[in-house]
Amino acid sequence: MNQVHVKIHSWEEDSKSLIISFASDTTSSSDPDSYEALAYQPHLFWPDVTDSAELMKKIGQLGIGVCEQIERDESVNDNADMIAVYSGLSGQTQTFNTADITDPAPTE
Repeated sequence: MNQVHVKIHSWEEDSKSLIISFASDTTSSSDPDSYEALAYQPHLFWPDVTDSAELMKKIGQLGIGVCEQIERDESVNDNADMIAVYSGLSGQTQTFNTADITDPAPTE
């Protein structure tokens, strides 16, 4: 990924959210309008950032991860085996002991 494209759609006063969409040179489309716009609360993500240029840089950094998720989402359609695994989980329930699903603390 060499480029991240960011579009700030709007500011929502009630939730204190910027509505943002992203795309990249490695997603199917490089147009952020092709992807869902989501709400991000800058005061929760970056409480110490007060400069708009620095805030845009932080948003761009966030976009890297979002675009990686978009790429994974786009590629899952090409993997029938994984779609079968995912759809096979439908309707299942399970209870876990937390000790069984957490990594043990490293020992020295």
